[in-house]
Amino acid sequence: MRNVSHLRTGRPGTPERTRPRRLLPSLALALGLLGATPAPGADSTATAEGDTSLTAAVKRPEGQEVLPPVTQPFRAGESLKFSVSYGFINAGAAYLEVPEVREWNGRPVYQLLARAESNRFFSGIYKVRNRIESFWDSAGHFSLRYAENRREGKHRAQSEIVFDYAKQEARYHDGQTFPIPPEVQDALSSFYYTRTMALPLGGSVYFDYHASRKSVPLEVKVLGREQIETPAGRFDCIVIEPLLKAGGIFKNKGRLVIWLTDDERRMPVLMKSKVLIGSISATLVEMKPGA
Repeated sequence: MRNVSHLRTGRPGTPERTRPRRLLPSLALALGLLGATPAPGADSTATAEGDTSLTAAVKRPEGQEVLPPVTQPFRAGESLKFSVSYGFINAGAAYLEVPEVREWNGRPVYQLLARAESNRFFSGIYKVRNRIESFWDSAGHFSLRYAENRREGKHRAQSEIVFDYAKQEARYHDGQTFPIPPEVQDALSSFYYTRTMALPLGGSVYFDYHASRKSVPLEVKVLGREQIETPAGRFDCIVIEPLLKAGGIFKNKGRLVIWLTDDERRMPVLMKSKVLIGSISATLVEMKPGA
């Protein structure tokens, strides 16, 4: 399946010592934005449809407006810093960065980078230093390589996926391979790809997505509009929701909602995730546009 889009009408107290152990790893993965890493067979949307707590203020579309695609919503040098909170408790910081355009295997690629770091308080309980990187073809807008370097408490892990389109397979660091469709997105590039797409208000867009040794179509709902105020400024936003199939903290009941600026940047200014043990938010506090 090639990448396609379709239109559809249609007070928490202080966390217990065990909660950061469950919270922060999933938070760090969620900061891949469109991809807390999926677990095959898990469906986080089944029980989330009736929960409107994250989107109560979103203005739903009355007609069938479609926002046009954006050729270049970001440039090399873009850097966004977010304050990450669990309820009213600040847990740390996250960063979304596009450090450079470079060459990889003979092709020009955007280096996409997501980092999550627990703050001093949370690090005393459960230290997180996670780094997610994607090499994204700058012309074709598909993933060529995805890598994670995770430190979560005492757990450390590294992984890599290389996408070989000549063989139509994803090759993992352990040598295993899995079939992929043409022009697939990974857990980080999915978010950047969505920033380029035509967005039908009240509808959905779809594209091919690969994670956890499995390729699936990913649906992203375009919910409506809302004005958001953050430490970085006030923004008119388009509100989107990827329908995650995620394991871990989400346990079939998670939601991830993202507020993008309603302009040609499609810049994320707020992310909220509703999970079994409360809610997580990532709010833009600093931004540097690309060159």
